[in-house]
Amino acid sequence: MDGLKAVAHDIYHEVEQMLYQESRLICEERLREWIDTMIDKDILYQAVVRQLRVRKDKRYTNKDYVNILNENFHYLEMRVRQSESPMQWTADPREVVRHFLSNLEVYEGEKPGEYRVFANCYVVRNRRIYEEMTYSYSRKDVWRRDAQGQFKLLRRVCEVDERFMRGKNLNFMM
Repeated sequence: MDGLKAVAHDIYHEVEQMLYQESRLICEERLREWIDTMIDKDILYQAVVRQLRVRKDKRYTNKDYVNILNENFHYLEMRVRQSESPMQWTADPREVVRHFLSNLEVYEGEKPGEYRVFANCYVVRNRRIYEEMTYSYSRKDVWRRDAQGQFKLLRRVCEVDERFMRGKNLNFMM
């Protein structure tokens, strides 16, 4: 696939377990631990929605996607601090968020110690009594090992399947 080289099974398994741990930290609202242990300081964290146009329509020359998130470490840190605030009324009472990952692919990255990871994701989010929202999206990540051998997320691009977001906010980590 596009010149990508699959990793050995032991690395695949290690990445898979790390992604499950990341999902668990996020679902358990352990965002401080998540950002401190799994996020690279050079992170680029994006979510996009695609413009849906007829393929032969060539009138538009702009990008075919729109950013709904385009954050670096500073902005992710601000979101984590906001989640820690007792004034965060959108998450009180506590939300229940579940992340499901599938179709996991892991390839060697451009540099030694980097890995390109592709996955499909499904998130179920329950708020208050009757509010349930679901989101599906693809994820394209770049993870790299730091000097201690720990995986750190360097890039994440989520392509959300909905053209218009029906949820009230994206106040969760993708």
